[in-house]
Amino acid sequence: MIVNVGGRTDIVNYYSEWLMNRIKEGFAYSRNPLFQNNVSKISLKPEDVDCLMFCSKNYRPMLKYMKEINDKYRIICHYTITAYDRDVEPNVPSIDETIKTLIELSKIVGKEKVLWRYDPILLTKKYTVEKHLETFE
Repeated sequence: MIVNVGGRTDIVNYYSEWLMNRIKEGFAYSRNPLFQNNVSKISLKPEDVDCLMFCSKNYRPMLKYMKEINDKYRIICHYTITAYDRDVEPNVPSIDETIKTLIELSKIVGKEKVLWRYDPILLTKKYTVEKHLETFE
């Protein structure tokens, strides 16, 4: 079973302690968003999980736990990097801070376990094609 950690909300950024508690307990409950009364108990025991797939724009809160998780599970970290200032994304670290965190994460889990993307690309007067090309480089 592949567990998508961050498919519905940014668990990595906002709920890292909750996730570690769930890992220690060995399970989590998941409510079906379409059928609210349908709740499943998901095993988080390493022997039941083929891979934990993390998704976030900010891995900083999770860094202190990543070695422990990486030692117990097969993992993949999907990291989204954006080029926007606080006017567009007020709760996302700056691109410089994000890249520092990406490098730290890669050192902890191994660069082969980290995928990153530059997304989304918004075109405005401030965020021009040229600005995106410069930022991406």
